[in-house]
Amino acid sequence: MTQSPPPSLIGRVRVARVAQFVFGTRQLAGAVPHFGSLVKTTLSALGVTVYGLIYDIAVNSDDAGTTRLLSVAENVAAEDIAWERDRLIPLDVSVLCVGTRDAAGALRQVLPPQPPIALDHIEVCESAEVQAFHARLDYFRLILGARDVPADELLAASIRNALPENPGEARSFTLRCARELSRLLADDSARLEQILRRLQ
Repeated sequence: MTQSPPPSLIGRVRVARVAQFVFGTRQLAGAVPHFGSLVKTTLSALGVTVYGLIYDIAVNSDDAGTTRLLSVAENVAAEDIAWERDRLIPLDVSVLCVGTRDAAGALRQVLPPQPPIALDHIEVCESAEVQAFHARLDYFRLILGARDVPADELLAASIRNALPENPGEARSFTLRCARELSRLLADDSARLEQILRRLQ
């Protein structure tokens, strides 16, 4: 019997390693999460949920070369561009792993025990799950130490995406994040200042 995908499915894993993975999706307006969004997938064999933050979104060129031709053509009609954009151009979305939830429900902000498997489902995390994940800030260290990732921008975006709607709670959360960043970057005041500026 075929298992139906979850209603919040946004893509499937293409390639993966323990610290990062890439999933494929289609270019649909409003459907693709933004830079810094928290997404998740499940290691079915272990019953472990893997959380990650989107740090790159790449638009793939089409095999027919239509996009390339239109990009250099003169006097391109607006309807031709609209048609090309409506063709569901595939995207590669890169994700930095920042946490896990085990089968018992324990949340840890560590790298997963193994990477997800090709074609595993990727789901976007709802607001309540984002808030629960950000109850701890251990994942800051994973981002700050990540290679080949725009770490400072990603960290600031993840904090902005997790801000509670209530202004008082948002201020309290921002101050808690700033204190943790001050502790982790006590020896790098210039980097600390740049990240804090991105939170304003």
